[in-house]
Amino acid sequence: MLENIIHGILERRYLKYLIYLITLVLFAGSVYMFPTRMVDAKMLPGKDSNSFSMYIDLPKGSSYSQTREVTDCIVPLLQKEEEVLSSSIFFGEGMPLDFAGMVKGDALRNGQNQADIMVNIEKEEERKEKSYDLVQRLRPEIQNKCSINGANIKFVELPAGPPTLADVVAEIYGGKDFYSRRAFAKKIAEIFKHQKTLVDVDVLADEDNDRYTMILNTNKALESGIGLEQIKKVLYVAGEGMSLGVINDPKAENQIPIFVRLGEGRLLKRGTKKEIEQKLSTIKLMNPNGLMIPASKFIKVIKSKQVPTLTSKNLRKMINVIATTDQDSQIYPLLDARSEMMKFMKKEYEITPTKFLNLRFKDKKTGEVFDLVWDGELKVTIDTFIDLGVAFIGALVLIYLLMVIYYQRFALAGAIVMASFLSFIGVMIGHYVMDQFTPFKFYLTATSLIGFIALIGINSRNSLLIVDFARQLMFEYDLSPNRAIAKATATRAKPILLTVLAIVFASSLLATDAVFGGLGVALIGGTLFAYLVSLFFVPLSIQNSIKKIKEEAKQ
Repeated sequence: MLENIIHGILERRYLKYLIYLITLVLFAGSVYMFPTRMVDAKMLPGKDSNSFSMYIDLPKGSSYSQTREVTDCIVPLLQKEEEVLSSSIFFGEGMPLDFAGMVKGDALRNGQNQADIMVNIEKEEERKEKSYDLVQRLRPEIQNKCSINGANIKFVELPAGPPTLADVVAEIYGGKDFYSRRAFAKKIAEIFKHQKTLVDVDVLADEDNDRYTMILNTNKALESGIGLEQIKKVLYVAGEGMSLGVINDPKAENQIPIFVRLGEGRLLKRGTKKEIEQKLSTIKLMNPNGLMIPASKFIKVIKSKQVPTLTSKNLRKMINVIATTDQDSQIYPLLDARSEMMKFMKKEYEITPTKFLNLRFKDKKTGEVFDLVWDGELKVTIDTFIDLGVAFIGALVLIYLLMVIYYQRFALAGAIVMASFLSFIGVMIGHYVMDQFTPFKFYLTATSLIGFIALIGINSRNSLLIVDFARQLMFEYDLSPNRAIAKATATRAKPILLTVLAIVFASSLLATDAVFGGLGVALIGGTLFAYLVSLFFVPLSIQNSIKKIKEEAKQ
């Protein structure tokens, strides 16, 4: 029956055109799924892990007590969550360093205005909520209630792929100095904040802060009879503290250090010049005559502006503007932000697109030039998709050349390669269907493209079976080209189907995996649709070539 159906299609021109039209419509529809966001593309989906982290950054110059106020606000909100097992707070230092922390710069987080919180949650099988869903729910609540003292609270999840500084990073270069570069970076950050799925937006540049320097009047100190070394040691004990010795305890494995430092009274609440002077007046030193003299008598506090920290990359000074995507692919909010930049900033700047999606801005008034270069996970995604695209094209070209060498016919080789490429329709449909049946967003990922590349060889094999068997039937049994193609397709349909089912059942084990789910769905959808292509499209695409082979054999 299948043989007669295929033979009937080959014999009727309008049915052939109908098959071509249906294939074209399906291919156009699968491509159209990208701009309509029926299928979203992303490097790798979110990873459901047993922990997440939080970065807390206050304006530079903020005190330990101000940072403590923020963490004291956050911890009770975390403790009321049933899924949260424990949390660890790291003041003025980064969390224990791992590979992701090295990229994000945890080792550089050493100021009193910074704190890290590591949150451990229930194991995946013991909780109903995914870790990224928990983060998405907690983020607005914690940020709205605890963003005090100018704190910027960012949530950091374990990456499913290579770690980056952030999901979306805009590197800002140019400008006459740090201040103009920072002002431009803040404009970019405001546009980021307008995007619905971009959160945790931050400009990695110091704000203007006051700095207080203590100047020691050596003449007054010597007149009072107090040595300079004595003053330095007392101030160091009052501020930082120092180890004076050890205690040997027979019950302790190691010696116990004796560490001396003033209590919480050493901490500043407001960080003003007057408060510092009051603290110095409470620190008293004894001279040789036994008189207690306040340190404020010979120490002067001078207020000045703190010099900002400059960052650079490839010997070019720059400022990073970072953002995290809230369960969304990076490319879509970036494209929206880029469009908004070109629309609303063209009044102040001459905007020129540069390499890829990068932009160059020239201030119409001052003539300053700023370069915006995209980086972060978005850059990794673009680079990965480009590399896989090149690999895919290379695989197509290689298979085409092999087919040309084997059959010595360009048209026949092209028909086989085209049939293999049409598995893209099944890949897209498979991702769309999977997205409808999963509680989370199912992305077309890098592993999906790997599966698509693997399908080229599998689908080429299906076409080869039909072409070779059709040639054999045509020469050994003297069948007409159309009948030989129809009989070859019908005969090979069963072994091809068995191969398809083996791939589908094996790939189904990967379909629900967080990272390799895209690979499994690509193999399932692409293989199933490739089977239909083998039955109906391949016979049509090779028809003319088989006829020419028959005609040349008669000559």
